[in-house]
Amino acid sequence: MNDTMINESFDARSQKVLQVAKQLYQSNPDWVTFFREVLGVDGAARSVFADQSDYVAFEKTDQYSEVQQMVTNLRNRKIPGGGHNEATRVITVRLPESLHEALKAEASDHKTSMNKLCISKLLQVLVEDEAKSAAAAAARAAAPAPRPTSMPAPAPVPATMSHPATPSPDNSNRFGKQF
Repeated sequence: MNDTMINESFDARSQKVLQVAKQLYQSNPDWVTFFREVLGVDGAARSVFADQSDYVAFEKTDQYSEVQQMVTNLRNRKIPGGGHNEATRVITVRLPESLHEALKAEASDHKTSMNKLCISKLLQVLVEDEAKSAAAAAARAAAPAPRPTSMPAPAPVPATMSHPATPSPDNSNRFGKQF
C-alpha cells in the first residue's frame, strides 16, 4: 500500500474501490472476472484495505453492498458460451443428509443446480451474521445475569405421571406386572 492510500480517509478508500468496480462493470465482464478484479485476493478491495480489520469494516459499508449487487447482477446474466476464463477448483464439504436434501430441494425450487446455489450462498455477505452476533452479545452484556440466591426447588411431578420405576397406585409398573 502506498503512502497516499494511508493518508486517505476510510470513506475515500471505499469510494475508490466502488469507482474501480463501476468502471469494470461498465465493460460488461463475466462475474468471475469482476469478482477476481474487485474482491479477489489480489483485487482492488484487498489492495486498498490490506489490513484485515479495515477490510471487515469495508464489508459493512454501502459501497461494499453496491459491489455485491453488481456481482449478483453479473451472475444472473446468461452468457452464451460459458464466459469464464478462470480454472475452477473443487472442494468437498461434509454435511448432514438432511441439509443436503434441503439444499437439493431449494435448488430445484429455484430451477438451478446445486453448484450454482452453493456458490450463491458462499458469496452472500457475512456481515448480516456478524451484526446479529454483535447485537446478541451486546444484549447479553447489557442484561444483568440473574443470580440465584438458592438452588431452585425441583418441579413437582404431576399426579397423572409416574416414574417408570415408581409403582402405580394399583401396585403394577408400566408393563402391567404386579408387585
